[in-house]
Amino acid sequence: MAFNPRSDDMARDRGQVLYRYRPGQTFDHRAGYTAQVVQYGRDDAFDGPSLDSDHLVTEAMRFVRRWRSAGSSVAQGADRAPEFPSGPLAARHYEVVVPGKVFCRVWPQVVRCSSGRCGHVWTAGDPRPGSDDWPPACPACGNNTGNRQLQFVFAHRCGEVVQMHPPRGCPRGHNRFKLDDRPSRFRDFRWECMGCGFHLPVQWNCNNPSCRYPEKYMSPLLHTAGAAHVGQGLTLVNVTSAQEAQRLRNPVYTTAVLGWWLGEISEDEFRRLTDGHTVDVPVEVVESIQAMEEAGLTEKARALRSRFMPVEVDSLRERVSKSLSLDTASEAAQTLAAELHTYRRVLNLDRLSIPRLVREARNPDRRALYERYPHVLAGAGLDESTCLVSDLPVTYLAIGYSRTGFSPEEADLVPYRGRASRGASVNTLLYAHPTQAEALLFPVDRKRVSRWLVRNSLVPAADLEEAGGVAQWLVHQLGRSDGESVRRESRPAKDDPDLPVHELFGLLHSLSHQLLRALAVDSGYSETSLSEYLFPHDLAFAIYPNGGSDFSLGALRTVLEQNLDAVVTRAVDNDSCLYDPNCMLTNEGADHGCLQLPETACQFWNRNLSRWHLFGSPDGDRIGYWDPTL
Repeated sequence: MAFNPRSDDMARDRGQVLYRYRPGQTFDHRAGYTAQVVQYGRDDAFDGPSLDSDHLVTEAMRFVRRWRSAGSSVAQGADRAPEFPSGPLAARHYEVVVPGKVFCRVWPQVVRCSSGRCGHVWTAGDPRPGSDDWPPACPACGNNTGNRQLQFVFAHRCGEVVQMHPPRGCPRGHNRFKLDDRPSRFRDFRWECMGCGFHLPVQWNCNNPSCRYPEKYMSPLLHTAGAAHVGQGLTLVNVTSAQEAQRLRNPVYTTAVLGWWLGEISEDEFRRLTDGHTVDVPVEVVESIQAMEEAGLTEKARALRSRFMPVEVDSLRERVSKSLSLDTASEAAQTLAAELHTYRRVLNLDRLSIPRLVREARNPDRRALYERYPHVLAGAGLDESTCLVSDLPVTYLAIGYSRTGFSPEEADLVPYRGRASRGASVNTLLYAHPTQAEALLFPVDRKRVSRWLVRNSLVPAADLEEAGGVAQWLVHQLGRSDGESVRRESRPAKDDPDLPVHELFGLLHSLSHQLLRALAVDSGYSETSLSEYLFPHDLAFAIYPNGGSDFSLGALRTVLEQNLDAVVTRAVDNDSCLYDPNCMLTNEGADHGCLQLPETACQFWNRNLSRWHLFGSPDGDRIGYWDPTL
């Protein structure tokens, strides 16, 4: 059969492409052969939202820095992202592309003869479209029926991948081999000489000149194995437009957001600062404010000052810096402000809330159902402000990939390099998939979170009260660490100052997974078609369709309107796992039979999950969030 690469038009959703068909990734082509994605082409017809490329590049660079930092903590001085640009001008060498075309090639080109008497394995050349047969006829016996590409490859943690070529020759000079892959383990596979029967091991060493690992042994893998190509990227919610980003980069914006969050300025003052509006203050108002302050009427004076007086930015900046022990001009402060304001902007989107459901109920039975929702949510430690966001702007940013490992502790991060368009310079490419989706937004009960932290001896009650509540306490903690404590893979030691934040993030993450699993039963979506997005600073999470194979328009709205109580109850009652008691005892109740989700669903690679967070530890030392005594 003549090779025809156009027999499959690859007409797939962009989200599916970015999860399953990335550059460097192999896949089983519907035309009957195995292919490797070479690169993407820009979607010149894309008419979606105008995203701020600088913001996406900044987030990607932050991701790379975290990867380097985590890698260097394992191996002193190691760079686990050696091919990514670094330095003050690094941003110039990144380019954001919205992909619209997929270019692939036949790969691997190692073919095995299907004849039982032969079985010869050889490396074929590139087939010419419309001319060459694929797979080609066996050069040893001439068989041209049923020959198949070899499904195995060698991969190294530096990112190198090669075909499983047969040896060049045996000690007696023969050069034709077949593969004995009958054993169940790769290490027992053998190349067998077809001339003399001599056996050679199946192995390969990495020849990548930029590889910095002393161990060069490459791992044999099935080409479709999860570890053969691990896509690495970020999901971002409500990414700013280029116009918004210009305003957000103003230092006053950072100060205003942090000041508003800490309660140093009012909503009106915040808007006045961020919108750039000022007012002429009448003399009598100024005199009234002064008189009230002298008379000790501070609250009334503050209200008038908030309404009429311009905000003193320098004074506000000083108060914010002192409160957070953070320079408001630093990148950590800007990141923190952006995180806090993202959730605020999400709340400004069109939402369907429970009070609105009650007001618009079509009959008394529906109204009674909606009036029960707050009680059910409160029983699960979720806030009654749970709602549906109609069009949540979600952008997935593909940054790179790793091989033979899922984390910086295991492997290098490899960039996508190429030209974004014909004639352009070679850059580090970032692939973006902007979309909109309905989402269920679940804020958690902050008072219950506070009680959980105190009962587990993670934070003294006095510290939470002094900070002004658990959310303000959390912002103080995250502001100093740039959020790194929530991303730690292993549990910190008991005396580690990062432990309380790590555990709190684990609680939020476990709640999100438990709700997503319950939602998959009642929404019409599978677990692979739903994704989470966590707002750790605001103790909230969202669940939304990720553009997977399943599609059900308005399914999450239907859940909110008909059976949100059943979903929440299912999450709270589902305290078991297929692999219990072993899972609960040895894995803290987190494996693929319970809390762990497919990679398309989880934002943080199934890190820091535990049913102990929700239901308590078997020995009773750790109190679960759903413990009745809370």
